[in-house]
Amino acid sequence: MNIRFENVAKVFRHDLSARLVDFLEIASYVFTADCATGRGKKWTDDSSTEPWGRDLAFVISVREPAFWETAEIKNVIEEVLGFLSNDRYSFTFVPLERDRAEQQPYFEFGDLKDWPFHSPERVLMFSGGLDSLAGAVETAMGGGRLVLVSHRPVSTLDSRQKKLFFELQKQFPDQLVRIPVWINKAESFGREPTQRTRSFLYSALGTLVAQSVEAGGVRFYENGIVSLNLPIAEEALRARASRTTHPLGLHLLSSLCAAVTGRNFIVDNPYLFNTKTEVVESLETHQAAHLIAHTCSCSHSMFQTRTQRHCGRCSQCIDRRFATTAAGLLAHDSEKDYVSDVFVGPRNDPLERAIAVDYTRHGIELDRRSENELAAIFNAEIGRAVRYEAKRGEAAQKIIAMHKRHGEAVRRVLEQKVTENAAKLIQGTLEKTSLLALAIGQEHLRQQRHLGSEENIGGPSKSASSVELGATLANIGQTMQAILAKVGGLTPGRIKKKKGNPGKRDTVIFAAILKGLRGRSYSSFLQNHGIKPKWSDSGPATYQNSYVAGDPWRKKVQDEKTRAKQRMSGCADSELADAFNFYLPQEFDDLSPLLRSRNSHHASKNLPAADPHKH
Repeated sequence: MNIRFENVAKVFRHDLSARLVDFLEIASYVFTADCATGRGKKWTDDSSTEPWGRDLAFVISVREPAFWETAEIKNVIEEVLGFLSNDRYSFTFVPLERDRAEQQPYFEFGDLKDWPFHSPERVLMFSGGLDSLAGAVETAMGGGRLVLVSHRPVSTLDSRQKKLFFELQKQFPDQLVRIPVWINKAESFGREPTQRTRSFLYSALGTLVAQSVEAGGVRFYENGIVSLNLPIAEEALRARASRTTHPLGLHLLSSLCAAVTGRNFIVDNPYLFNTKTEVVESLETHQAAHLIAHTCSCSHSMFQTRTQRHCGRCSQCIDRRFATTAAGLLAHDSEKDYVSDVFVGPRNDPLERAIAVDYTRHGIELDRRSENELAAIFNAEIGRAVRYEAKRGEAAQKIIAMHKRHGEAVRRVLEQKVTENAAKLIQGTLEKTSLLALAIGQEHLRQQRHLGSEENIGGPSKSASSVELGATLANIGQTMQAILAKVGGLTPGRIKKKKGNPGKRDTVIFAAILKGLRGRSYSSFLQNHGIKPKWSDSGPATYQNSYVAGDPWRKKVQDEKTRAKQRMSGCADSELADAFNFYLPQEFDDLSPLLRSRNSHHASKNLPAADPHKH
């Protein structure tokens, strides 16, 4: 594992505590393990649960073991990492006998003795993508001083970030300083592309710099659609769904960074209620749309060509292209920068096709559903997102309204692309594996053209071009309805039930088990939450009465509890957390640490003895 900060002021050496160096190394080890440990590729037979959950147990030698070994610190580390990556973590911290920093220089000090300015509101994490660029521009336009911290795993990404920073400096002279950080690993460790713990690493990098420049915390800029990442399909659940800037994750990171620094410290995301389209539009508002061409959004940044930054097939490329199209800024997002056209290019890989279909289906569903329907469908996810908001109801309404705006943007772009490619759609020459063909459904339009009905094709005497400009495009509403039938298989008013999530009865029983309740306490808990025994028609009407009545009813209670434990063991952590959040919101804060303790025990049960000489 390699760590190297560049362009660091000499004062940084004096501001760097042993605890901060520990934090840097811990986060780097976690990120390296995350990137090196494969999750697997296949789904389980029911196609709803991935077999990717990993048990990751760490033994790390540190300079301040007394701090890191405290239950409070270990718990918050395990909780935030478990939430970010949907894995189980456990940590054992042992005293460091030989300081690694003396063997490997982590910091490259520049010519500056001190930073050019101090006390910015936040240190900004600068990835070189559209969102972080928009945040930097908005801050600079407000007269703020910017300290940008960039993680760069490969040299190609670094060159693009340098170019973008140079252009920013020209527009905002004397307002910016950038600190590039290399964090990468040996290739022999293996490769896992999901990298869900990256915000844990980025927060650590930002915290080190923030402590030296006396900033109030670390800031991420990422649009709310990506931050919340509502489950758009079974292919995007749990570890497939990124939570790197989810409000709950950032709250936990704030708690950890505050403990490490010993002061009030905030990790936040001001774009929580903004769509990607609105983020892109802000660049034009601030006269910075020309900088779009220097950004990179592709998830395959490490495997790109020198002349094209975007693959055109990943979800990030799709999101970017929809946003620049909806914002009317395609002039600054050249199609030549894409290896494959997002809308009409081929998608040979089944996963790439699934990503395209799921993205469009989700957008259309958001557009067609009412706000009340969205609130019901995504109640658990929205409830978790606003848990630490001061005004939960208001924040929830903003989240729902944002998703409606995103859905409307997706629909508008699809309508525009249908119009632009009408001739290919009618003639059947559109690439069959393209996003547009998969979303709209060529087969539907082809069948419509050959029905022989004047009502459908405008009369037998009309040419194909007349059809192209006539009835087919006039009935764009019907085409969009065909998208729903083709992509989602949904009918109006139908809400798709999530697979695997426990119902209320099981959720309450699972909570009682997790709390370790027994006898009367167990029976009382179930009764207080409105759960009746299944034998209430032929036996005691409540669990309390069943327990008091003795056998065989008491044994029935115990047998039911034993079977529930077996069902509970088969539930993913995210399913339990979502169920607790949905059915027992008032008790979630008490149940969450118990769920985390269960995970920690599971992750550490096969942990080998620690060797303090190894690190």
